[in-house]
Amino acid sequence: MHSEDIAIAVSPKIVVSNVRDAHEFFVENRIDIRYQDVALDLIRRYVSSEGMPREPDSLFAAALYVVTRHPWSYPNPLTKTEFASRFRIKESSIDWYTESIVEKLRFVKFHDSNHFPFFVDPKGTISSVINSVVRSSVGEEVVRTIVRGAMLSSEALAEKIVDRLCNVVKIIPSAFEQEVYRIVLKKIDDESNHLLNQLGQQ
Repeated sequence: MHSEDIAIAVSPKIVVSNVRDAHEFFVENRIDIRYQDVALDLIRRYVSSEGMPREPDSLFAAALYVVTRHPWSYPNPLTKTEFASRFRIKESSIDWYTESIVEKLRFVKFHDSNHFPFFVDPKGTISSVINSVVRSSVGEEVVRTIVRGAMLSSEALAEKIVDRLCNVVKIIPSAFEQEVYRIVLKKIDDESNHLLNQLGQQ
């Protein structure tokens, strides 16, 4: 077996221990229970993948930072400096763990016009809705092509989907339209290629 095929097994005890420690950290810092539960699940996922953190409190704070900067919190003017100061943790440590969470768990990062970051969980509601709307919209376009021979351009379809997501369903604040457009456009191309390949249309 090649070494790259061997997954590092993380002991369930390590995961459980970190979740409990994080819960104590959140209780001590009087964190709202709604944020606690989502952040604890994020910590569970991260530790299950990466193992024991070197700086547990920094990971706990970073997970909370990511959770509190969900696009639905827009506009959210709290800076990372203020956030770090509240928890008496170095900003650079929160930075490192934030970037690690984003990379390892494949979060998408949006920025508002003030360049404040907002984070989208690939397993969360926003991602699920985007994926579902893109899949159904591309499916409808592909069958229209089969029966009528005319398909909207990817760009035109992306604009329609983004308008629906941001202005009709309002699953994402319109401040992020450009960022959503880029994601949707890539998903449209991937889904179109997949469906057309299935149908032997390429």
